[in-house]
Amino acid sequence: MKVRVSDAGACRKTMNVEVPTEAITEERTQVLKAYAKAANIPGFRKGKAPAKVVARKYASDISKEVEERIVPKAYHEALEESGLKVVGIVDVSKIEFEEGQPLTFDVTLDVEPEFKLPKYTDIPVKEEKAEVTDAQVQEQVDAIREQHANYEEVEGKAVEAGDMAQLTYEATIDGKPLEEIAAEAKGLGKGEGYWVSADEHAFLPGMGEAIIGLNIGDKKEVEIVFPESFMVKELAGSKALYNIEVTAVRVRALPEIDEEFLKRLQVDTEEALRGQIREQLERQTANAALNSKHEQIVKYLIKKTKLDVPESILKKQTQNTMYDIARQRMMMGATQEQIAEQQDEILRESEERALENVKLRYIGLGIAKELGLEASESEIAEEIASMAIRQQKDARALRKEMEEDETIDSIGEQIRFNKALDYMLENAKIK
Repeated sequence: MKVRVSDAGACRKTMNVEVPTEAITEERTQVLKAYAKAANIPGFRKGKAPAKVVARKYASDISKEVEERIVPKAYHEALEESGLKVVGIVDVSKIEFEEGQPLTFDVTLDVEPEFKLPKYTDIPVKEEKAEVTDAQVQEQVDAIREQHANYEEVEGKAVEAGDMAQLTYEATIDGKPLEEIAAEAKGLGKGEGYWVSADEHAFLPGMGEAIIGLNIGDKKEVEIVFPESFMVKELAGSKALYNIEVTAVRVRALPEIDEEFLKRLQVDTEEALRGQIREQLERQTANAALNSKHEQIVKYLIKKTKLDVPESILKKQTQNTMYDIARQRMMMGATQEQIAEQQDEILRESEERALENVKLRYIGLGIAKELGLEASESEIAEEIASMAIRQQKDARALRKEMEEDETIDSIGEQIRFNKALDYMLENAKIK
């Protein structure tokens, strides 16, 4: 068998394979025997027709099956002979097959990039020392108190931003009751005892700001302009006049740090609470500092390494990244329509991220290989167990799932990559 390999682009090769006639003849003989056993030809008993008769009758089918048998077998033999490190088959083309002639075909392949690893010791890394201050601890204490705040009714106080006011209200549009114009918006047209927050989160656009400064018993006319995107279509873009009266006021009251409050937080003393908060902030600060160092190493590796990446791998990574970005934006409240409008922007961002991630993967694994870093079976099992806990799955079921979709190798790769990153940080030049 003859194998010729030629360049077809960055990380892409074309492998021309020529299978000798002897191998084809042998394969054709085996296929013909199989057809002869099952052939049902008039004038002959089943399976007793002469080989020449069978060959003539099923010539096209036999040739097709010979081709289907030889091409994959020849591809694997040629691949082993070529020594190429294939990451994906792009195309099989130019199959030429005539009786009595060698069978030839081309296979276009994406292969692993060949590149020179950068120097990965003494990487300059700036260390930012950040200490947790008393002010940061106090900020967290205040945030916890805010989370447990209650609203208490008061008298003799005007509504301030952040307070709540209880309203009686009735609305009209061009002198007509709002409910006549939009029957399905009954609750928006008239109500009693409805609590409204004095901020931008009020149930009517602009009402929260309009009630600031009012006291219990005060009445006011408030003009409300419904936005074009308002959920009730009949009201979208229209103006309504609301006659309101404040019937009660509540203020946001923060809990005291007393025994009852500390008990709810499951701590014994205020000192213990502050100690827990400080420890948590110190962990967060340490993690942020570590991530900063890792990011500096990653940027250094990308900047100092020149390599092309396989197009098929990059395309797959781009698709995965697009999905992740879209999912994150939807979790933050974006609609499917908004995602569709942002498609070009998401694609550009995904391509940039994917290119960097693919490059980094090859660089990191290249360094891990040179250092002889491996992922043990126990480390892989431990990581799968951690993933199973996060995904609320059975570890054995998750492993089986990853084996079936051929993603389990990525676990070992990530472990080896992380070990390489740890090595580079340990041997970095800290400023």
